[in-house]
Amino acid sequence: SSLALYHLQPVLSLVLYGMTARYPGAHCPPVYLFPNFHCIIPMMFRQLWIAFLRLAFHLFYNPFAFTYDWVSAFVSRGHWRAWTRAALPHILGSRVLDLPCGTGNLLLDLGAAGYAPVGVDLSAPMLALTRRKIQRANHRATLMRARVETLPLADHAFDSIVMTFPPGFVRDPRALAELHRVLVPGGRLIWVDGGRLLPLDAWSRTLDAALDAVSGGATPFADFARAVLTRAGFAVHVEIAHDDASIVSVVIATKGMAV
Repeated sequence: SSLALYHLQPVLSLVLYGMTARYPGAHCPPVYLFPNFHCIIPMMFRQLWIAFLRLAFHLFYNPFAFTYDWVSAFVSRGHWRAWTRAALPHILGSRVLDLPCGTGNLLLDLGAAGYAPVGVDLSAPMLALTRRKIQRANHRATLMRARVETLPLADHAFDSIVMTFPPGFVRDPRALAELHRVLVPGGRLIWVDGGRLLPLDAWSRTLDAALDAVSGGATPFADFARAVLTRAGFAVHVEIAHDDASIVSVVIATKGMAV
């Protein structure tokens, strides 16, 4: 599914920020990754560096979108798909929105599970890759290009929303208000993020150090997610999914019932 790496979390992010950057979804670096930015780069260079990251990630997410699957598999040592699938057991109802849907891998998993999901992303190249995958698999899915802050979707249109490794829009109250709006009362927002490899060997420890650097010592993911989603009107709890070599956080946020 996507957007995220945080949607490169992949190799480009490791290179761009001394292994300390994360992909953009509204195509800019997630803001919550930079609270201590002045400790890393002098403040006079902050705006220039952010502009550079925006350009780099825009290129990765658009003309170089074809590398996304390879990069995400590389930085996760093949666990990326398993991490995104951690959302599936928590889905409620039949109407599911995958946002941002990225290159469509989670849409394929949803289709295989019997859903006919809707996928939304801002990147046209990502959506083109997704469309080809859906057609090859002969699955049913509706794709649309849109910004999270202004979703062209009806109120209460979905029972569940899935977002895996989303980008900077998670910091924007307008985006979270839109997610809240399109969910039915009692519906779920399922947010998968914070994947880490178990420190079983030097390479896993190196990749984890890079992913830790991405967060730059900011608020731990679970605390950040709980805070922003609670402010947006959700009841939140966090679970940890794991296998023999990795863990990932799954945030389950429930929209309150109408009074």
